Amino acid sequence: MRQIALSDRKLRGIPRRLRALERWAAKFDGQFYPHVHKSERYAHWKIPVISSLVQGPQAQIEVQAFCIQQLLEAAEHLSRAADRSQGYYRIACLLVWPWVHQSEVTVFYDRDYYLSFLGQHNSLAPLRLSDRLALDVPEYFIEHGHDVTQSDDEVDVHWWCIGEPA
Repeated sequence: MRQIALSDRKLRGIPRRLRALERWAAKFDGQFYPHVHKSERYAHWKIPVISSLVQGPQAQIEVQAFCIQQLLEAAEHLSRAADRSQGYYRIACLLVWPWVHQSEVTVFYDRDYYLSFLGQHNSLAPLRLSDRLALDVPEYFIEHGHDVTQSDDEVDVHWWCIGEPA
């Protein structure tokens, strides 16, 4: 379940929460989500974890990497189950680093809309979030990163799109 932590109390049950996330990602195996309405440009699923698990002072990089890996697993399941004969259908993980709780798996039904997220080039190249976190990215996925740091941000904020080529 997706939650926002309202206290700084130590998070309990981390292994149980990670197993639940693993089960969530596995539920996408064999699933195909065609668009229902022609005006629909995407469908998405936010990462279903409590915010303090993946961001803030308690977050551990190993746990963040595991959670992002589960998003990639869900995306790979969706990609393998896709029926491409029904129109444009691309899968991507939209990741915000280090604010992982904002991350999601997205199915795009509109090429132009997907390109607006993917960008024309990887402005953070040669940096790769997958290298930094030792992620196992499906071989046919591409990785584009963009710096979206604002003047009032205390840390550098990167926006990553890891998914199928447009």
